[in-house]
Amino acid sequence: MSCLKGAAGQDRTQPAPPGKLIDVGGGRRVHIYCTGEGRPAVIVASGGFSFDWGLVQPKISALTRICTYDSAGTAWSDPLPDGRTPNCTDRVNEMHEWLNRAGITRPFVLVGFSIGGLVARLYAARHPDEVAGMVLVDHAFIDTSSNSGPAASAPAQMAGVDTPPVLISKAPIALDMEDDRNFSKLPERDQELHRWALSISARPTPEMAAECFSEVEKAAPHGFPLGDKPVAVVSTPYDSPRYRELQRELLLLSRNSKQFMAENSMHMVIIDQPETVIQAIERVVAAVRNPSRPLY
Repeated sequence: MSCLKGAAGQDRTQPAPPGKLIDVGGGRRVHIYCTGEGRPAVIVASGGFSFDWGLVQPKISALTRICTYDSAGTAWSDPLPDGRTPNCTDRVNEMHEWLNRAGITRPFVLVGFSIGGLVARLYAARHPDEVAGMVLVDHAFIDTSSNSGPAASAPAQMAGVDTPPVLISKAPIALDMEDDRNFSKLPERDQELHRWALSISARPTPEMAAECFSEVEKAAPHGFPLGDKPVAVVSTPYDSPRYRELQRELLLLSRNSKQFMAENSMHMVIIDQPETVIQAIERVVAAVRNPSRPLY
């Protein structure tokens, strides 16, 4: 496999995808990677790429079916017809279409990481009968206050781990997974695929994230919108009042919710502390399979 670095004159050979390409209409294809068997399926909406889940997906596939995917214009997935970066509505429509065409059984457990948490929440608001439970991993957030101070710095013991969640109104979103000290824990092929995809893929923008928040606020009803469906919120020790407030708000998405703390991670929890994400998903899957057993 040749990895594309993005510089002029370098090899631009595209590596073979690990999953399959699903036509979502108009000849546009989306790359999905599904492993394991069982119900409920676990569907991942990520802020990055399908192969970023190389430390989580194999563990969950021993429990049930899990699908990761690459959104429009990233990795092997074709861009939108007009070439723009997809907004949250585009992402929700895209996911709904490939789930239909791939024959994924509903309802499923929806996992949202970073800005993917917004996509997951919007999907659940628009297709509530399809979602049996939810896991939100370090949900991307926005500081809506006009006089808020700068983003808090990382605690001393966490310095250098990775980029913390951003105040969207103040700084652009960056994946930066390869800068994380635990990036090398990913399988070597996944590391290579990440570098290749990062060099050719459009990143989420602050404007997209702000628009997503607005869409979610308008679409989701207040007062436990997910009812008694199990919801796990994986949080980090990021020291921002707005961040802590959002984590409390996320726990109010359901009367059956539980917080899982990734104490030694800042944002890239799926490589810093994959075991915490795995535990949260396992607990939600177990609660879906046995509704009489509350998540908490």
